[in-house]
Amino acid sequence: MTPRAHHKFWPVRVAHAIEPPATALPDNLHVSARRFPHRPALVFLGQTTTYADLAAQVSRLAAWLAERGVKKGDRVLVGLQNCPQLVIAHYAILSTNAVVVPVNPMNKAAELKHLIEDSGAVLAIT
Repeated sequence: MTPRAHHKFWPVRVAHAIEPPATALPDNLHVSARRFPHRPALVFLGQTTTYADLAAQVSRLAAWLAERGVKKGDRVLVGLQNCPQLVIAHYAILSTNAVVVPVNPMNKAAELKHLIEDSGAVLAIT
């Protein structure tokens, strides 16, 4: 990598570039579910979801998406607040090799219509 001017200000221990992992996010989730099935993956409003539970929920939603014809490259709109369902939806969409289209769940109907049409989303999770 070609050194950049700002690199001289970086701490020595900080790499100037990183190699992206060769695995996809859903793969990493399933590895964690096998290694740490009973460890907390999510804690939300006092409720804990383990890695095993999260992976199972992701697999179920991914299967549901596939049953509805979602395939590689399709765009799936997600309009959820910050909650476990958002995480599940995100991983499930990626598991089908589709593209996550995150939108603000507070958008008005006209804004959502534009986002759906502009993105070409084939399905929405709200």
